[in-house]
Amino acid sequence: MKIWLILLYLVTTVIADLSQEVEDGRITDAVTTPLPQDVVGTDEPKKGNGLFWNVIQTVKHLFIKETSANNDKEISERIKTAQEDDQREEIHEEGVATTNLNRTSYGIEGEEEDGGTTTACKQTDDFGAPVQECQNATALSPVALTTAEPATTHTIAVTTTDSNCLSQNCQSHSNLWAACTDPTPKDEAELYNSLTEFAIEAYKTAIQHEKNDSNFIFSPMSISIMLSNLLLGACGETKQRLENLLFYPENFACVHKALKSVSKSETLLSANAIFYQPELSLGNDFLNQSEMFYKTKMFPLTKNSHQDLTEINAWVSKNTNHKIKKLLNDLDPNDQMVLLNAVYFRSKWKTVFKVKNTKPEEFYRPGFPPIKVPMMTSKKYPVASFFDNNLQAKVARFQLHRNMSLVIVVPRSLSQHLSEVEERLNTNVIQSVLSKLEYVPFKPTIVTIPKFKVESSQDITTLVQDMDYGIFFETNLCGISQDEELQVSTAYHRAMMEISEEGVEAAATTAVSVARTANFLEVQQPFLFILLKDMKNIVFMGRINNPVS
Repeated sequence: MKIWLILLYLVTTVIADLSQEVEDGRITDAVTTPLPQDVVGTDEPKKGNGLFWNVIQTVKHLFIKETSANNDKEISERIKTAQEDDQREEIHEEGVATTNLNRTSYGIEGEEEDGGTTTACKQTDDFGAPVQECQNATALSPVALTTAEPATTHTIAVTTTDSNCLSQNCQSHSNLWAACTDPTPKDEAELYNSLTEFAIEAYKTAIQHEKNDSNFIFSPMSISIMLSNLLLGACGETKQRLENLLFYPENFACVHKALKSVSKSETLLSANAIFYQPELSLGNDFLNQSEMFYKTKMFPLTKNSHQDLTEINAWVSKNTNHKIKKLLNDLDPNDQMVLLNAVYFRSKWKTVFKVKNTKPEEFYRPGFPPIKVPMMTSKKYPVASFFDNNLQAKVARFQLHRNMSLVIVVPRSLSQHLSEVEERLNTNVIQSVLSKLEYVPFKPTIVTIPKFKVESSQDITTLVQDMDYGIFFETNLCGISQDEELQVSTAYHRAMMEISEEGVEAAATTAVSVARTANFLEVQQPFLFILLKDMKNIVFMGRINNPVS
């Protein structure tokens, strides 16, 4: 460009000089000078062509100067490239990845310069998986090349994460959950199967820590919610083990929305909370999803364990309408994260039991003397029941308010221990029993059943360790926090259930004659109970060995 501007200037000058030879409107003939002989070593201008000689010499000088500059630049670039190639070959041969945070790394696609700042946007990760990640080029470092030829260059981002960004070894699951728009009937059916499997396995595991003659209750649905909450931030092997523990299909995209849908109930007072040390930086994705799916509340702990314990128990009491007044008895001040769940249930019978018909009767316990307990009685109560050969027990279904059902499992005889029935429990047997109960008609039945109130608490860390040993020892919860040492310190669950005479429909007031073929259901010995929603979702499960303890 410089050369052309100079030429344009010189041509203008030549035209101006030529105009001086124009005289009286006529152009004079230039004097013709013979061609000079070749003279070595002289650049002196010849007479008669001095102007053109100067133009030629000037252009020649500028052309040589520009060409020399370009050649110097090209040579410098070649030398620089050769040096860089040598450096890369040395890295390749030694197998060592070096990091230079002051320059742009190799192998970065989509580079762009703006004011001296270089930004690199990676469209795929090192294995070809799509990512959306932009980093400052100074945060990128080259990796040792493979021995395969031709060698290809990869880069690994030295990620500076904020609350929305996860590290390289932690893949976010937000995209997986976002793939589910609305859970389908198939999704809910898979979830019901998973909840049933988990309920049976968790029950059989939990009672190993209970006394044989104790009452026991837990909510498998609530514990599933607690652990599914943790699943939102679990990665790698921890995620897979949690899915296996809960019997979820792998990468069950709709699990959270389906669980949110099936757990809705107007008869349950449930509270979920996570108390954590304030120095833990919790990811925004986890916080938002935990609130969206499970209404989980987050509270920072203080270094005062007594104050923390008081606040935790006060929160539980408030969120269960003061039915559960205490969840924890003590708290370790070194706990990093505490998961809590409390659930209270009190429903009404669809058909009321008359209070005046409740009276003390014998309750028989194998190996113990009988005790007097308040028994609710009715001469014509609608019950669906049958004898199950697999359990060797009588199974009965009572209807409660708002599509809830209470299933009672009573051993075949007063001398049979409840533990014998518990040993026969498995997922297939329970699924078969529940399926059959949906089609067994309700018939007028002479019923004797005790009033009871049962409350239990479980250390979920112990329960989970028994079901999958070591799962909480080396957890990968990088979706919750970037702290690699983060572990679940404490996880507690407390459940409470109360059954009394209250109902939503009045019992028949007219006299009813009892036929000789009337059904009888006498619950006067230890029994199992299962509280279900829609006859599919096991909300509570437990046993009563002593109704008045």
